[in-house]
Amino acid sequence: MLGAMLDETGKLVLRECPKPLVGPSEVLIKVLASGICGTDLHIFSGKIYGKPNIIRGHEFAGKIIEIGSNVKGLKIGDLVAVDPNIPCGNCYFCRRGEIHLCENLKALGVDLDGGFADYCVIPYDRAYKLPNGVSPEEGAMMEPCACALHGVEKIQIKAGDTVLIIGGGALGLILLQLAYIHGASKVFLSEPVKEKREIAKSFSAYTFDPLKDDVISEIKRLTGVGVDVAIEAVGKADTVELAINCVRRGGKVLIFGVSDQREILNISPFDIYYKEITLMGSFVNPYTNSRALELIANKRLNVKKIISHKFPLREIHKAVEMGLSGNALRILIVWEDF
Repeated sequence: MLGAMLDETGKLVLRECPKPLVGPSEVLIKVLASGICGTDLHIFSGKIYGKPNIIRGHEFAGKIIEIGSNVKGLKIGDLVAVDPNIPCGNCYFCRRGEIHLCENLKALGVDLDGGFADYCVIPYDRAYKLPNGVSPEEGAMMEPCACALHGVEKIQIKAGDTVLIIGGGALGLILLQLAYIHGASKVFLSEPVKEKREIAKSFSAYTFDPLKDDVISEIKRLTGVGVDVAIEAVGKADTVELAINCVRRGGKVLIFGVSDQREILNISPFDIYYKEITLMGSFVNPYTNSRALELIANKRLNVKKIISHKFPLREIHKAVEMGLSGNALRILIVWEDF
C-alpha cells in the first residue's frame, strides 16, 4: 500500500508500505477520506515536532475490511470515523477522567501510523460508526468538529453572549457555527482572506479584515465594552494578544489555535488582574466525538461548505502546498473506491 510520511530529514515522502496486520482488539480500515489540518502543516513546515517514518494523518474515515477476534459492536463493511487519540487509561489524568491530558497519550498520525495511507489499523474503540447519510468525507471532519466542541464547551459560551473568533480557517468556521448553537447573540470573525470572510458571512458572522480594519476599535464600537468571549483560532502570539484586548472586563479568552512552540506572549499581568479576564487553552477532543457526529448528521454543523479542496494520495505534495498557502479551508485526501 501507499503511505505518506516524514523521513529522517523532515521531508514528506510517499512510500510503498506493507499492509498492516490486525490485532485481537483492532480493526483494519480502507481509508476513504483524510483531512490535512493545521497541526499537520505545522509538522510539515517544521514548526512542531513530528516523529519520523510513521504515516501521517489523524483526521480520517473509512470502511472496515477486517476485524480482530475481540472486537464488539462493529462489523466488516461498516463506515467509521476515527478518533486518533489513544490514552493509556492508567495514569493520574486518565483516572480523573481527563483522558486528553494523559501522560502517555499517543495519536494516530502523530506517534503511530495514521490515515494518509490506503489502509490503517486502529483500536476498535477509536472507531465511530457513521450515522445514516453521513459520507466518509463528512466523517473525516468528526475529529476537528469534536475538538472545536470541546473548546466551546470549556469556555462556556452562554445564551446572549457576544463572541469574537480570530481566524476564519476550517476550525474558525466550525467554532463560529458552534458559538451560535450554544446561544451566542452575535459572532464576530476576523480574517484577512476575503473568500473565508464570505463563508463566515453565510454563517451569519459579522466580519473584519485585520489588514484594513482596527479590530479592537470596531469591537468596542459595536459592543460598547468588548465581547464576552474571544476565541483565538490562528496560533500566533499577536492574535492571542488581540483576543485579550477585545474582551470586556470579566470576559473570557480561549487559546484554540496551535502555535509554534517557540512563540512567546507579551501581555501585562496587571491587565489580566484588573480586567479579571479568564484565559484558558483547549486541547483535542475528550468525550465529544459522538456528539460532533450527531451535529453533522443532523445538519447543525455544515462541514461540506468547509471542504475546499480534494486531492488523491499521490498528489499529497500539491495538497500540502495548497494548505501552506493559507488560501484553503479543509483539504481532503480522498479515495474513489467507496
